[in-house]
Amino acid sequence: MRLAPILLAFTVLTSPFAYSQTSTPTQQTAPVCDGSYNVIRLSEIKPGMIPKFLEAVAAHQAWYKNAGGPDRIFALRIIDRNPDTKIESISETQVVTSHIEPATRAQSLPTKDDAYNAFVKMYQESSTIKSEFHTCMPKM
Repeated sequence: MRLAPILLAFTVLTSPFAYSQTSTPTQQTAPVCDGSYNVIRLSEIKPGMIPKFLEAVAAHQAWYKNAGGPDRIFALRIIDRNPDTKIESISETQVVTSHIEPATRAQSLPTKDDAYNAFVKMYQESSTIKSEFHTCMPKM
C-alpha cells in the first residue's frame, strides 16, 4: 500500500516543522509552534462505519465551533489505486483526519461535556487510530 508516502507528503506539505508525538499543546508552558498545531491521525475504519466516522468528524468540528474555538477539523478520504488497472476508488477502510488548532488560545475551551463525549464515542465505535502526528503549520 502507498499510505506511508501519502502521509509523509501530506505532513511535509502542510506542516514542515514536526515536533515530538509525546508533546501536546496543553503540556507546553510556551508554544513550541508560532503558527498552528495540526494533529494528523490515520484511522482504520470498522466495516460499514464510514458514515458514522464522518458524522463524528462533523460533531467534533461543531463542538469546537460551539465552544468559540477557531479549530478546523476535517477528514481526508484516501484514494486507493489498483496497481494493475490504475482504477482509483475511495478507501472504505482508512481515513486521515486533520485538526488544526491555534498554538495559543484567546480563551480556554469549556470542559468536556456530553456533546464532547458523544463524538468521542462515535469515533471509538467506528474506528481505531493507527497513527498520530502533531505538527506545526507555519503562519501563512
